[in-house]
Amino acid sequence: MTITAEATPTPTPTPAKAVAEVKKVDTKLLSFAEGGKGRNTSGRNWKQQPKKRFSSLIRTKKNNLTKSWARHLAEKEQRKQIKEKEKEIKDETRRLAIEKKERRLENERRRAENEFKHASASAQTLNLDTVGHKMKAMNKKQLRMIKKTRMNTKTGVVEYVPAYAK
Repeated sequence: MTITAEATPTPTPTPAKAVAEVKKVDTKLLSFAEGGKGRNTSGRNWKQQPKKRFSSLIRTKKNNLTKSWARHLAEKEQRKQIKEKEKEIKDETRRLAIEKKERRLENERRRAENEFKHASASAQTLNLDTVGHKMKAMNKKQLRMIKKTRMNTKTGVVEYVPAYAK
């Protein structure tokens, strides 16, 4: 038994089709040859392509490897000016913060003085023997309004504070 293999004729593509196929292949090859990365294998086109390493960059005299002395001094002076400007800005913000804190403390002191003046005008002194009966008769709001006097150690001013304040 002999098996003969007949040569099946391969279909010859038309010249226009062959040229189009060659162009497709050529554009892919060209994009790789020009340095294009092409498409991700996974098809995720939103993934970033890896960047080149710094060591692989081409270095020339133009890209800042060699500088003239005058240019070096000019850049040094520019950096110095920038540092001075930064220091000025920091000092200004620090000064504003200190002023704001002083203003806040002054307002706090004035508020405490005014509260003391107002409260002392309408204050009642309670006799120790009748305190228990009066306090039992008071409701919550009235109990919250009870204040005691205390000397503020920071300012040295007598102030009213809530009865159970520390």
